[in-house]
Amino acid sequence: MKAQGGIAIRKVAKEDGEWKTRFRAFYADCGIKPVDGLDHAYFAAYADDEIAGHSVIYLEGGRWVLDGLRVKPEYRERGIAKGLTEARIRYALERGAKEVWYSCEDGNLVTICCHVRYGFKKVCPDSHRCTAATAHWYRLKVTPSLFKKFPGLKPGRHSTP
Repeated sequence: MKAQGGIAIRKVAKEDGEWKTRFRAFYADCGIKPVDGLDHAYFAAYADDEIAGHSVIYLEGGRWVLDGLRVKPEYRERGIAKGLTEARIRYALERGAKEVWYSCEDGNLVTICCHVRYGFKKVCPDSHRCTAATAHWYRLKVTPSLFKKFPGLKPGRHSTP
């Protein structure tokens, strides 16, 4: 998959030592949930051999969760976040997801706008006690109309986790 400006977006094929070193350096100044032991996939955006952006999707408690979306400042506004988000949603759809979730701070309008275009809505998960001011979770219900944004995928033709 390509983003704008020759950026290639692809699933990380091998979580080997070299990749893990680059991954840790990319997130050195912020936290990201460890997903070892969970069904998951990492996606990266590459400008030649440099990681320009990165993200992960994992299955936890029967929910596909988007996490770790980050784009280096010098690569922003090139469609990388959109491409990484689409790759992760497609991954979940291919695995029979009924819903896709993510969370972020209310002030992160860039991320919120990136996700709202797909139909994500702000909600409070069943396991939380929150108000509109404290809810930071967004849910995308998978409906037949969502598949129009993902050519080549058809509802009901994919395996479940």
